[in-house]
Amino acid sequence: MKNKLIFALFLISYQAFTQSLETYISIALKNSSTVKAAQSNYALSREKVREAGNYENTNFAIGAFALTPETRVGSQLFKAGISQKLPWFGALKAEKESIATLTEVKKHDVTLSERDIEYAVKKSYYEIYRQKAVSKVLKEHLQILKTYKAMALAALSNNSATMSDVLRIDVQINELQKKISQNNNRINSMSHNFNRLLQRPVNIPLTVVDSLRVPDISISKNSVANHPGIQKLQAMNRVYLAQDRLVSIKQKPKLMLGVDYILVRKRNDISIAQNGKDILMPKISLSIPVFHQKFKSQHKQLSIQQAELQEEITGLQYRLETALTTEKLILKNALLSLETARKNKTQIQRAIHVEFKAFETDMLDYDSILRLQLQKIKFEFDAIEAITTAYIARSRIDYLTQ
Repeated sequence: MKNKLIFALFLISYQAFTQSLETYISIALKNSSTVKAAQSNYALSREKVREAGNYENTNFAIGAFALTPETRVGSQLFKAGISQKLPWFGALKAEKESIATLTEVKKHDVTLSERDIEYAVKKSYYEIYRQKAVSKVLKEHLQILKTYKAMALAALSNNSATMSDVLRIDVQINELQKKISQNNNRINSMSHNFNRLLQRPVNIPLTVVDSLRVPDISISKNSVANHPGIQKLQAMNRVYLAQDRLVSIKQKPKLMLGVDYILVRKRNDISIAQNGKDILMPKISLSIPVFHQKFKSQHKQLSIQQAELQEEITGLQYRLETALTTEKLILKNALLSLETARKNKTQIQRAIHVEFKAFETDMLDYDSILRLQLQKIKFEFDAIEAITTAYIARSRIDYLTQ
């Protein structure tokens, strides 16, 4: 029953923590200028897909003869024509696919900007948690030292303590009060920066959990293959392939179809067959790219760009894998440090208990008790630093692999 209660309390605490952090991430993503710019760029690229893959403008022409040419069947009055250029088979589809693959690249830009913001919010959140946890420890120990001072003053009246003991405790109290003030200033500054990260008024108060739990941190086998940076470069490779196909199609001939119509005036001075018959002339023309040097150069350029891109993919993958290995090591060491700090804190607390047991029969050694108390603070700080480092490393691992 007791274990179920502890688990339920942990679950409620973790859900509240997740909810507040996820809320901040949602606000940051909604307000981020960087994300909005990437989304606008993506939307613009999608519109360009609609623009691509269309026929060229249809040409209409009409003109009147300034000097009407005479023919056997009558005078030509005016001429009207229509023509349409037709690309080679598959050219329009290839052009559309080329733009569409570039849109995929822009989509990965949006994902990258969102992931950068999400990691920045998590890191800043955990750093604020660290400072608030430090402040809590300092305040708790300040109260303990004030209790020690009261004990020392009471003992001073019956010669069980000296004025030197009281003054040494006062010095430690002053130091803790200074550190509390400095830490509060640091928290205020970090809170303002956190609100700036969320792009909202800096004075809005923040809600940060009182404690972070270890059980929801785990080290698993992850891969950087899903990182949007790599996926973006792979999408860029597909852009080059599509552009290469488009260049190949552009080497093909272009066809133009059209028809001309000429209005002819009927002759009144003679009677002949087909007198005044209008002229209708269908037209077809072929545009053949005779000089291929330009297309050969474009193929070569795309080939060089693909080779360069493959090197970029390989380099980025190595950097991401190195970063992932480093973060996993940081996470493992942080968990070990946390375990050691908690053990040391327990041992120091036992030592403090032994000192107070001895106080029942003898004078309290205030030098020893103060030294032990400072060691306890150090180990509590070590635990806070370890668990904060673990959560930041876990967030970085998620950034690299999800």
